[in-house]
Amino acid sequence: MHSNPPSRSHRHFRAGFTLVELLIVMAIIGILVSLLAPQLGSIRERAERAKCAANLRNLAAAVQSYTVENDNRFPMVETNPSNPVYSADVGAKPILEVLGEYGVTPDSLKCPSDVRKQNWFKKTGSSYEWRPLLDGELVSAPVIYTRRGERFPPLSKIRLVMDFEKVHGGRANLLFADGTVKMN
Repeated sequence: MHSNPPSRSHRHFRAGFTLVELLIVMAIIGILVSLLAPQLGSIRERAERAKCAANLRNLAAAVQSYTVENDNRFPMVETNPSNPVYSADVGAKPILEVLGEYGVTPDSLKCPSDVRKQNWFKKTGSSYEWRPLLDGELVSAPVIYTRRGERFPPLSKIRLVMDFEKVHGGRANLLFADGTVKMN
């Protein structure tokens, strides 16, 4: 008896891709990337806007803690130390110096959109402009002085802190005196 060797298949198995297959895969990846590229920019902008809003909420918590420990009064903050609003005898200090012990850090004063664009953080130490309307005022009965006399608006209408520039797609994040953060 003679045994026959097992028959070999005439099929050849190849390992890897051909050049044409590789080029097709690369073309498909290129098309997908070009379709997603505009979305990546808007995703980054939304993330930066959210980080900025979180920074302002952190400032709101620090201001609230400050007022509790300081006779229910808003702090005196010098918005731009290189171009002061107050004279030296008033005692206003930069925002980090005033609110640092209440959890504000240099990182929480840095808006990512500002740092990429105008970079007020580098110029002033904060991406946010402190509005001096309520400096030293009582939280329970703030008075705003205007050309028309004294005004007593609700805290929900008074802008306390905001982006120096409209760096979020032509809009700015605002922190109101009642602690709410909104986009304008």
